[in-house]
Amino acid sequence: MTKHPMKTRYPAPAATVLRMLTDRDFHARKLEKLGLPKYEILDHAFDGQQFRIRIERRVPVTMPGGKKAGETTVINEEHWNLAERKGVVKVETKGMPLQMSCDSSIAEDGDGCVVTLDWSIEAKIPVVGGQFEKFVVNDIESRAADETRVALELLEDYR
Repeated sequence: MTKHPMKTRYPAPAATVLRMLTDRDFHARKLEKLGLPKYEILDHAFDGQQFRIRIERRVPVTMPGGKKAGETTVINEEHWNLAERKGVVKVETKGMPLQMSCDSSIAEDGDGCVVTLDWSIEAKIPVVGGQFEKFVVNDIESRAADETRVALELLEDYR
């Protein structure tokens, strides 16, 4: 199993960023801006304190070495507890022997805030599982950079 911490700084208070992250429309707009129009929001609930969203999407697959390998179906389930400023993300990848999840938190940081994602990645592949996990970490980093860029663009709508 590979552990991979990530931090993203936003130039806004935690309450503003949480307002964005717990908005159903933010998630849809983010996917569209990322060029991932093949998605479906399977489930969504928000009672003002607890947020949950489950999204199925088709994403391009790039194998080690940069070779394109078509698309796969990924289901992301994201939860946030606003009072605790903590959450959980679970990722299912259809047809891949891979388990991914992360604990998330958000904290004030000067004139902005920091979102921390503590990823756990486990590939159930004998012998080469560790190498595949490293590949997945690189993919997460690449996708996170794109998602952060889009989130920063959309953040202005929540100020």
